Amino acid sequence: MLKRNKLALSISAAVLSGGLMAPLAVAQTDALEEVTVTGIRGALQDAISTKRDSYSIVDAISAEDIGKFPDKNVAESLQRVPGVTIQRQFGEGAAVSIRGAGNDLTLTTLNGQNVASTGWFVLEPAKRSFNYELLPSELVGNIEVYKTSQADLAEGGVGGTVVINTRKPLDLDPLTLQASVEASRQSDSDSTDPQFSGLASWKNDSETFGVLVSAVSQERLLQRQGNEAFWEWGAGPVAFEQERKRSALNATFQYQPTENLDIVLNAIDMQMEADNTNYALWLTQGNCGWCGVDVDPADQLNGTTARGPLNVAFLQARPREATMNSDVFDLSVTYSGEGYEASFQAGSTSSTGGTDFEMAVDDGSGGFALDGASYDFFGGGQSWDLNGFDLGSYDPGSLSMQTGANFNATPKTDEETYFQADVEFDVEFGAINAIKTGIKTADHNSTSRRFEFTQVDGFDPIISTDGIINGTIDAGAGSYQIPRLNDDALKAWAKASVTGKVEDLGSYSEIDETNSSVYAMATYEVGDVRGNFGLRYVTTDATSVYYIDGVRTETDADYSVVLPSFNLAYNLSDDVVVRAAAAKVMARPQYVDMYVNPSPIGANDEIDNNQFWVVGNVGLEPFLANQFDLGLEYYFAEGSLISGGVFYKDVSNFVTISEYSASASEVPFELPASEQPFGWTVQEKDNGESATITGIELGYQQDFGNGFGAIVNYTWTDTDTDEATFTDGNPFLSDSSENVYNLTGYYENDMFSARIAYNWRSEYMLRESGSYGNRLHDDFGSLDLSAVWYATENLDVKLDVNNLLAEESVQLGNNAQPAPGSGFTGGFPLYEYETARRINIGASYKF
Repeated sequence: MLKRNKLALSISAAVLSGGLMAPLAVAQTDALEEVTVTGIRGALQDAISTKRDSYSIVDAISAEDIGKFPDKNVAESLQRVPGVTIQRQFGEGAAVSIRGAGNDLTLTTLNGQNVASTGWFVLEPAKRSFNYELLPSELVGNIEVYKTSQADLAEGGVGGTVVINTRKPLDLDPLTLQASVEASRQSDSDSTDPQFSGLASWKNDSETFGVLVSAVSQERLLQRQGNEAFWEWGAGPVAFEQERKRSALNATFQYQPTENLDIVLNAIDMQMEADNTNYALWLTQGNCGWCGVDVDPADQLNGTTARGPLNVAFLQARPREATMNSDVFDLSVTYSGEGYEASFQAGSTSSTGGTDFEMAVDDGSGGFALDGASYDFFGGGQSWDLNGFDLGSYDPGSLSMQTGANFNATPKTDEETYFQADVEFDVEFGAINAIKTGIKTADHNSTSRRFEFTQVDGFDPIISTDGIINGTIDAGAGSYQIPRLNDDALKAWAKASVTGKVEDLGSYSEIDETNSSVYAMATYEVGDVRGNFGLRYVTTDATSVYYIDGVRTETDADYSVVLPSFNLAYNLSDDVVVRAAAAKVMARPQYVDMYVNPSPIGANDEIDNNQFWVVGNVGLEPFLANQFDLGLEYYFAEGSLISGGVFYKDVSNFVTISEYSASASEVPFELPASEQPFGWTVQEKDNGESATITGIELGYQQDFGNGFGAIVNYTWTDTDTDEATFTDGNPFLSDSSENVYNLTGYYENDMFSARIAYNWRSEYMLRESGSYGNRLHDDFGSLDLSAVWYATENLDVKLDVNNLLAEESVQLGNNAQPAPGSGFTGGFPLYEYETARRINIGASYKF
């Protein structure tokens, strides 16, 4: 684990400063050697050095070596940082939350800039958050997590800012070649899938020009089994299956004609095919309150029926074709002059995604009567007594395809062009030793559209199950199997009927946004005190484009914000650093809330006085937070640290819905004469309540010096807001767990390294628009294992196991007030999913 290299001129300087004669120092310089720690300990020491030397409160993750990032998924590495939690709705980390603020309030940048991102999931709304499923860890060199702000950081992180950095060729050896091959097996699908990655980096003898190319290709058959309830109607065992094909290509060109000038051109292409199918065998309720059946209160849970007879079994499936692609083209130039450094960065990033094709098929028989069958949802889970009915052998004889609005495509786009210029001057203004200033402007466009496929006249939406039912698929939270369908055959049948597609202009949503900023920041140091302070001024001009009665319409809005920041680090002793920070930070509202996209409800029907005008708001103010931090860090040994900190955030401008009355003439949608006197009830997105976040972070890390080491951290977070902030009435923020801890132990020697890590978080609220709604996710823990055998100097054999215990994901109704007749009432078992154990075995070779 030790690598010996020739020392640079700094060693000569160190020897000279030690008082030795110059001739002796020069004579012995070539004989001196530098000991560089690599492997796990080397990565941890790099991370500690980044944290210790920073002016802000920062945590870091470093790749041990090329292709040796700690986890296969970048988000799953971030969850081990104190105060960071992740969401893994489909078994893989996809979104990151910092200090209880929710993933919508986390800013993620790649090499300092935004990455355009769209989701593949049909129900995923347009947001600003980065989808970590798209980024292979093999492309990452290191990550910095800024928990406090400073003026030269891009605005957007109320919880914090994640800065992901890729590698540069002039930082590597003259010729570096690395390749790896892996096999991944998952407990949900019992599928073994391949992954390949490679990197080639070259630089010339004068080390003035270099080229780096890296690529990753991965296939994965993903399944998710669980129980879902859409109550009061039905529930049942469900399955989700997805064929993922993910690839990424990175090319970096670096030119340093002089020691003062550095030019880097970076291009990244990330693609994912994510075709997927939802399966469900719904078991409908036989004693629903709304169907006129009296229900014994003893069979109700907070007013919602949770026990009784079943009605019918009803088969349903939704095959889809989906993609998610992102590109980045970035040019950065840095020039170091006498007493100053100037840089500029320009580039573009674009993304396409969404669902390109969706169809739905229902049970053609109308459902199979479940005589004598019953259900019982007490005890925190869903269970059924099917009275001998075999779910796996059920064959309805035919399937009925939903047409019209249920036969559609919902593509999304996201793109941005940006320019940034910065200059930093060395100064001598008392304690201030440097002034940095800069500007940035970015033009952003986001669209969300919906198309309905048109079909040949006389299309028969009924298809026989002969040749369509294709065995069974594991489903439910338990040992269930339900019919599996030949989704390729279903899609081919449906596509054969397509004559074209028509856009639903009422669903057209577009945001054009120009974001500009200018900042000034001073760095200071006097004695054992150092830090920075500054101001960032931000402006945003936004336009929402939408259609009313087929007419293209636009609405504009703008705002500006001043963001001050202050960071202080005090070396209390050689080993102890005290930190303090204060800042005002912001995050822009999500695109889905800014889309004006009006929706008239109840107009042109036979019922008077039920007209609702539901509308978004491009003029939403940004989330703003005043935050304060105190921290203490004790570096008691090499590669070792004890740290503690407290933080407080006061966050305003959460998005809510305001409701008010409007006359018929005040809304640009014509009502029938009989409804005009009643006018409209307008429901509009608006800025509402504020929230506070208070927390404590504790960390311990130690290298015991005998190959063993340990990392332990704990975060306590308390969030508080008004009961009216969210429709479920719970006065705490989304994605926020009160208690989070990480336990990691590792061992390494010259031939072998191993690490075992356990991450646990307490319950937290998931809030989504649409049918899945707001619910409480039960506490969740994941045990992960990684091991590497250094077979030769160049060959590594590795094993990674993610979610070793395959803990279930349990989600419960959690409305603050009883919601009779709804599964969202407190304690009702809405969703329960089995999560997969993933095992990766592979080898990498470095030439």
